[in-house]
Amino acid sequence: MSVASASKRAPGRRWIPLLALAPLLALLAADAVMVVLAARSDPGLVADAPRRVGLARLAPGAELRLDLALEAGGRVLRLRLQDASGAPVPAVAVEGRLERVTHAGNDRPLHFVITLDGAWLAELVLPDAGAWQVTAAARDAEGRSALTVVRLAP
Repeated sequence: MSVASASKRAPGRRWIPLLALAPLLALLAADAVMVVLAARSDPGLVADAPRRVGLARLAPGAELRLDLALEAGGRVLRLRLQDASGAPVPAVAVEGRLERVTHAGNDRPLHFVITLDGAWLAELVLPDAGAWQVTAAARDAEGRSALTVVRLAP
C-alpha cells in the first residue's frame, strides 16, 4: 500500500472519534434538560408538612379552631382563635411562620400584633415568587392550643 492510498483513506475516517463522542454528548444534553426542569418545577413538598397538616386536622370536633384570613390584597394576615361554636377566644400566645414549600431552609417567622378586637395581625411579605404556606399556632389562657396550615396561591 502506497503513501498516496493511505492518505486517501484517512479523511474518510475522521468521523469515527465523533461517533464515539456522540452518546456522551447526548447524555450531557439530556442531563442539562433534566437539571433545568428540576430547578423550575415545584414538587410542593416539605419534609414535615404532612405531619403538621395532620395535626391541624387531627380532631375536627376540637375545642379550639384557628381562623386565618388574608386582608389588604393578601398583604395582611388576620388570625382569630375561636371555640367549637365560633365564639372568639382570647389568645395569649400566637406564633407563625412563612414557609417556602420547596425550600425548608427559607422559612421566615411572622410577627403578630394584637388588635383591640382581639384579632392578631401580621404583615405578609413574600420574599420571592413561588409556592408559600403559612403555619400558625395559638394558645389561650387555659393552655389549649390550635394549629392551622394554609397554602398561599402563587
